[in-house]
Order: sequence, then C-alpha cells, then structure tokens
Amino acid sequence: MLDKLGLGFALASLLLGGVLLYDAVSVSDLSQTVKVIAGAVFFALGLVTISLLAKDWWEWRKHNKNAARSAPDWPSQD
Repeated sequence: MLDKLGLGFALASLLLGGVLLYDAVSVSDLSQTVKVIAGAVFFALGLVTISLLAKDWWEWRKHNKNAARSAPDWPSQD
C-alpha cells in the first residue's frame, strides 16, 4: 500500500515540477525565479522518491529470492 502511495506521490511531484518549470521558462515575469526553484524542488523530490522506492523494491526482491532458496523442504503429510 505504501509503495503505491509513494509512487503516486513521486509521479505527482514530477508532474507538478515539470509544469512549474515549463510555465516559468515560457513566461517572463516577477515570479519566474520562484517558479523555477519550486519546479526544481518538486522535480528533484519526485526523482529521489522514485529512486528510494526502486531501491526498496530491489532489496525486497533479493530478500524474497534468498528466503525462497533457503526454505526447508518439509515432508508432506498425506
């Protein structure tokens, strides 16, 4: 559940950051600097969140494979 929530948060941050960066670059006004900084922060937050989720998923996958290999074969009780 938290992985899906984190992925949704990361994608929303990436999208918001991209929109803010695009909007700040295409229009020249007084708040351009604030929009560029906010866009960069949201974009970086999305990238960091995705990288942490990928790292956690990779470690879970390795742990799951190792646990399956080391599981003892119990005799079936027929």
